[in-house]
Amino acid sequence: MDVITDIFNDHNRLVHELRKAISPSLPGQEAQYLAVPPNRERTNIQEAKANANTRRAAVMALLYPKENITHIALIKRNEYPGVHSGQISFPGGKEERSDSDLLQTAYRETVEEIGVPKHYYKVWLPLTEVYIPPSQFLVQPYVGIAEKPLQFVPEAREVVEILQVPLQRLYGRNAMEKRKMQFGDFTADVPTFPIDDHVIWGATAMMISELMVLIDRILDRG
Repeated sequence: MDVITDIFNDHNRLVHELRKAISPSLPGQEAQYLAVPPNRERTNIQEAKANANTRRAAVMALLYPKENITHIALIKRNEYPGVHSGQISFPGGKEERSDSDLLQTAYRETVEEIGVPKHYYKVWLPLTEVYIPPSQFLVQPYVGIAEKPLQFVPEAREVVEILQVPLQRLYGRNAMEKRKMQFGDFTADVPTFPIDDHVIWGATAMMISELMVLIDRILDRG
């Protein structure tokens, strides 16, 4: 087992290494677009922000220890009439008028969907925003770090299952595989993160891709 992989199996050590990195520069779309088909055109985030039809949302990627091995929490959404029905995602959702900012959106949704209040973790940093054309959401991902194990309470109406995924399973080139997926009248080879019987793709895969490239850069420099 190499040194970087070994760190994923020692949560305290990983947290120490990540927090040593002061204001690390984000890999951005270069890393995100490793998780999309090669012919997909890149979104101009500033144009998306300026579009009156764009809706704002936020999600929280929680890193936490389980038997001292770093895990990341994802959810499987319930089936409903909508483009994100049944998908694997991070806890999160659309910005409400009562939210003071997008971080508050992420805090609120994390409590609502998986039952974890913000005092159980600290936000490490925001990742690069991701625009989702089918739903016209511009999503701000945040990375939270908990130093102790977490207890989850899924929101029954929205969450079918909480996936507790060892972070190591998302690390490295072998973590991703391409799968043929049907979108209306056309088929595309889509980069995915397969986790047991689940497939992570789309915006969530883009966020994971950036997070893993960022972590790899930090640990490699260390």
